[in-house]
Amino acid sequence: MCEEFIDNQLSLIQLERQAEIDEEKKIKSSSSLRQLQKSGVALTRLVVTERKTGLLGRTMVYLRPIGSSDELPNSNFSNGQIVAIYQTNDITADPGATGVIQRISKKEIFVALDKTDVDLNENAATSIVMWTSDVTYKRLRVAAEKLKDHLQRRNQMVDLLLENGEPAPPNQNLPPPCKSSNGKLILLNDQLDDSQIAAVDFALRQKDLAVIHGPPGTGKTTTIIEIICQAVKFGAKILACAPSNVAVDNMVERLAKRKIRVVRLGHTARSEETLQKYSLDAILDSSDSHKIIRDVRSDITQAIKDIKGRRRGAGENIKSLRKELERRETTALREVLTSADVVLSTLTSAHDHGPLRNVPEEFFDYVVIDECSQATELSCWIALPRAKKVILAGDPWQLPPTVISPKAAKQGLALSLMERVIKKFGDKVTRMLTVQYRMHNDIMKWSSEAMYKGRLTAHPLVKGHLLKDLSGVDDTEDTSCPLVLIDTAGADLFELAQEDDERSRSNPGEAKIVAEHVSRLISAGVPAKDVAVVTPYNLQVETIRNLLTSDYPEVEVRSVDGYQGREKEAIVMSMVRSNDDRSVGFLAEERRLNVAVTRARRHFCVICDVETVGSNKFIKGLIDHITNSGEVRSAFEYETSLPSS
Repeated sequence: MCEEFIDNQLSLIQLERQAEIDEEKKIKSSSSLRQLQKSGVALTRLVVTERKTGLLGRTMVYLRPIGSSDELPNSNFSNGQIVAIYQTNDITADPGATGVIQRISKKEIFVALDKTDVDLNENAATSIVMWTSDVTYKRLRVAAEKLKDHLQRRNQMVDLLLENGEPAPPNQNLPPPCKSSNGKLILLNDQLDDSQIAAVDFALRQKDLAVIHGPPGTGKTTTIIEIICQAVKFGAKILACAPSNVAVDNMVERLAKRKIRVVRLGHTARSEETLQKYSLDAILDSSDSHKIIRDVRSDITQAIKDIKGRRRGAGENIKSLRKELERRETTALREVLTSADVVLSTLTSAHDHGPLRNVPEEFFDYVVIDECSQATELSCWIALPRAKKVILAGDPWQLPPTVISPKAAKQGLALSLMERVIKKFGDKVTRMLTVQYRMHNDIMKWSSEAMYKGRLTAHPLVKGHLLKDLSGVDDTEDTSCPLVLIDTAGADLFELAQEDDERSRSNPGEAKIVAEHVSRLISAGVPAKDVAVVTPYNLQVETIRNLLTSDYPEVEVRSVDGYQGREKEAIVMSMVRSNDDRSVGFLAEERRLNVAVTRARRHFCVICDVETVGSNKFIKGLIDHITNSGEVRSAFEYETSLPSS
């Protein structure tokens, strides 16, 4: 199976890379930056408000909308995104600069430039556009080629996960520092529930592979942190990875609070500012070894000047100094990496040509991959061979890895390692967390039955909590109800499609209902910051934001895909689709609906045309659940949204 898998993955990542190139060509050939902004891949009418030197000498530029009081439009930009900066409308030309988004807020975006000698006009209208890089593609190719080498050397993980290997029987006893005299686990976090404790115990006993299946709100990362801390207690070295910088930062922050020695790999600008002190660059920069390295670099600079002055022996001196520099840098890197308890990085930053080349391949005892269900399998194989024991964590019933090429996704690139491993080994390697700490029981129950075989239970602290229980919130029909469905059938609130773009649809009528329902919640005392609106379509995101931003700037409005991993007290969802054909498009993706519903803590409201979306069996299951357990209203109760006669 292994050779076939490798060849197939190489073919699929080539398809994906070509899709990225085609998308970039589409962007560059477009004559309308405004249209690109509507698609979420550009931000226009910005101005550089500040330029300064950030951590480790990186040049930072701060950009805001030209109207200083304006907010940034909705977009697909996020921390760590590579962008091109233009101060011209001709984006077929080379950009004025490229860089990485360090942070994006509602009114400002911070970009760490790739080069320091960039001349940006602070008075010129500026645009940023998503920029593709072939770095990830190259790293994935190397990972695939390396897998072939591991196949020849009979690597343990390759045998287990890609051939016909079976998981080794678990250890009968826990490692001594982790168990009490009666053999039970000594918890470091005494707030864990029984399912979390069982998962930690299981993961520590497993010899080669453990999977932690964490449905929404069940404390998956909390469980992973406990496993890592327990392993560190008995001297294990950990490589902890995730597909996104946000997920990696989450682990860094939690581990640092537990006084674990951590080192964060990757571009410093891709980390939260408060966590940058844990980056490899920052730790190296403050080390005694690095002071000597700076001295050697200074000597090299002087030697180059000597060459220009034709001083005898300067050339040999430079060669000697460069060898000394390489030796000292390697030693310094190795000291930092090997002295850490946990090294953390995104999956693609764990490659062999980066800092990890300075430690032996199987230096680590554990490889831990959080949010594994959101990573392509080949990206996991960058890290997997680095240890004899692997722990995967995530939820395969939420959104899969993001894949641009529909053909590549259909042929298997969107199938995560975690999903495949669960199907292959099941309960032999998997433990599911079953107590959730987020949702009201009525909100949770649909997800539990539809996705998790009815195994979830709501913790007593959240089981019956409602919006009206929040301080300062009135008891109204909205704040006392956890589930609301607003049916637009018969109200002539039809969807509008953007030509040649399946993902660009809007429904202005639904958007008005969203705005009115949000207004009712906030008028009842629900803080605007505790309310979010989600919808599957970016065009609807923009439509709703235009209605809400001026009155309620703190209400987040995002696509469902962009809200995975988040939560709010109240979630309002617009399904958009309303048509005579009863077509639901990519709304039929069951995991997308699961993500939308499970973002809500105390109140979930969905606005939809039941006649249209109810044609899908899975969506109808949600409608039936709300009908039986919540409140159903007609769009006619929201008269301001209805078309005038």
